[in-house]
Amino acid sequence: MRMIPVIALAALMATGCAVLEPIGMDPATRLEAHSAAGEYGRALALLDRQLATNPDDADLRRQRDDMAARAARFEQDILIEAAEHLRQDNWGSARQSYQHGLSILPDSQALTAARDAFETQRQNHLGDLGARLLLARAHGLVRERPLIDAIHRASPNSLRSRQQQRRTEQEARELADRLTRLGEAALDRDDPLLAVEALTLAHALAPAQVSAERLKAAQEARQSRLASLQTRPRADDTRTQEPGQDEILMSRFQAAFQADELLLARQQLEALEARHPGDEGLRPQRQMLNQAIDTRVSAGLEEGRRLYATGQIREALEIWRPLKALAPEHRELEAHVDRAERVLRRMETLQ
Repeated sequence: MRMIPVIALAALMATGCAVLEPIGMDPATRLEAHSAAGEYGRALALLDRQLATNPDDADLRRQRDDMAARAARFEQDILIEAAEHLRQDNWGSARQSYQHGLSILPDSQALTAARDAFETQRQNHLGDLGARLLLARAHGLVRERPLIDAIHRASPNSLRSRQQQRRTEQEARELADRLTRLGEAALDRDDPLLAVEALTLAHALAPAQVSAERLKAAQEARQSRLASLQTRPRADDTRTQEPGQDEILMSRFQAAFQADELLLARQQLEALEARHPGDEGLRPQRQMLNQAIDTRVSAGLEEGRRLYATGQIREALEIWRPLKALAPEHRELEAHVDRAERVLRRMETLQ
């Protein structure tokens, strides 16, 4: 006869309804209902109240130990489940796992600590995504502005092209302001790679003395970070044959990078990578170099665009041509160089 209220109470718990302890239901029935619904926190709380009244009851102590073991297994399952969701970049499901776990075991220190660490990690992840989105918009605007200028030159009397150009200039100023704040924050938290990229783009979009000064500080910090990296790849059986060559190549890479000679730095790093294919020890240098090249190209495109727009074709080409060797696959850069060279040839013919 007792199974009907037990089943009913367990069903209410399983559906997520807030359950009040039924008046008149004996503790054994309530404990069975909590256990059937997997409500380990409620069951433990009930057993603790009973043990407070009957501390020498061996049967209650046994039930309490058994329930604690089941709760510990549940706690571990939640931690593993949430970690697997995170491994698959499924942040929403990971959050739901922690919420579910804490709804069952609200006093779990392990779940609370893991949930808090997850929330900190999630906020940092959102910050990183926001920074990447801002940088992507800046790189995109650098590529778009020459096209918008070209449209305006082709249709100088068009209201639509003038409005588009004004909107673009306003967006450039706003992006530069946000990039400056991002670069300042990155510099304050000792992230010189992000600081250099953000401040370089900010200075390219809206040149200002303050961003130039902070950019120089970020570049110096980046050089210090580079110097602190491992000066040679991790040793293995192959590398012990010629240890000196690795050191020479890495030293040349560092010297070229610090001197802002990115083409030479790439050549030295590619030589190292050819000697040790797939070496994870070279990943920091590759990441730093790729970021520096992308930022240099975007900044150069923008600087050349401003010169080209004021009729300084040769000066624009002096900036763009060296970038082609640094980024030969960059289609927008190649198009700018080709167009400027055609204009220059026509000008020379007219003279």
